[in-house]
Amino acid sequence: MAISKYEKDGKTFWQVYVDLRSRKDRSIRVQKRINGIESEKAAISEEKKLFRNLSEKLLLLESTGIKWKDVINRWQRHQELYSAGHYSGTTINDYAARAQRYTAPWLDRPASEINRGDGRDILTKAKLEGKGHQFVKNLKSVINLIYNWGIEERIIQGVLDTPVRGVELESDKVEKIPEILNLEEIRTLLRKAKEQENPWYPIWVVAVFTGCRSGELLELKRGDVEMISLDDAKKQDELPFHNRRYGFIRVRRNWNSRLKRVGPTKAGYWRTVPISSELYWFFTYELKIESLNTDDYLLPHFTEWVSGNQAALLRGFCVSNQLPSIRFHTLRACFATQLISAGIPATVVMKIAGWKDMKTMQRYIRMAGIEEAGATEALRFIPTDSAVMEKIVNMIDFKIKKGD
Repeated sequence: MAISKYEKDGKTFWQVYVDLRSRKDRSIRVQKRINGIESEKAAISEEKKLFRNLSEKLLLLESTGIKWKDVINRWQRHQELYSAGHYSGTTINDYAARAQRYTAPWLDRPASEINRGDGRDILTKAKLEGKGHQFVKNLKSVINLIYNWGIEERIIQGVLDTPVRGVELESDKVEKIPEILNLEEIRTLLRKAKEQENPWYPIWVVAVFTGCRSGELLELKRGDVEMISLDDAKKQDELPFHNRRYGFIRVRRNWNSRLKRVGPTKAGYWRTVPISSELYWFFTYELKIESLNTDDYLLPHFTEWVSGNQAALLRGFCVSNQLPSIRFHTLRACFATQLISAGIPATVVMKIAGWKDMKTMQRYIRMAGIEEAGATEALRFIPTDSAVMEKIVNMIDFKIKKGD
């Protein structure tokens, strides 16, 4: 609290300033300043009145608890400082941004007053905005995650559960098939890109041959590539298919276009991607890589790529060339499904591409149809020509015996 004197237009005035902060929760603070008081006595009286009013307001805020927007902000800061790698920086920012965007009506409300009806309204609104079942499900998980953290840290008091716990989600009736290119469409994409001398051609080639994420491709250096000599490469055709070795790419960095910084891969560890024969000859004759022991980038760095607009450019190219419209990340899915279709074990594909979750890989296994292949070969329903002829012969013999 403070009373101070000041001069204005040749006259003397007093001002009162009161600033109170909760001892229970240091984030709860009330303050107010009153100017233009004409006497010190009036200022003292005003100070007492202001202190009483703000004290009552502070007690009210303490009883209702912390606002939902403050819970989100404190969760975000806590995760950034103490998550110890459990969540990446991008994931933390995405979760916080999603909570703020889709729970906007809650932000200035005390978190403890938000109930299940409010939770149902938020999820229904997201659904009405055209968001898919998986998005709404993930939104529910984010709200549960942040709200539960607030309960566990005792900054949300007087409640035992989150506003969306137990809110049932209506499942989509029809599951959408993920966007993907088949083998012929992949070849068409690359052929047309080369014919039209599209500057993104080498980037798309390396993407479908490595399964790397966009940010990982952007950060590949020539020193991350280790290839065998040209003489040794020419001898590989003499070896059995599974014994051929052309080298490998070490994937260890990732560019985050939203945070504008380089970090580790999404999985948090480096990995090795084998170089196929086609990719080897592409590096040798198309990119004309002579020395790989440098810190030069392997692929061109376009402004659109650095800023995160690679998906829009690929979609535009596909549409203009009568190909299915796909995003850049779909090239990674193409890599996975083609390997699985070729009989490469899913665990090996996961290791090469840096997937941790088998649930994600199961989608690509379903798309490749590798587990179902051959399952219906045991079915024999359509009569063969020999079976039909045998039936006719038996009918003739039967008529002869009857004397017809």
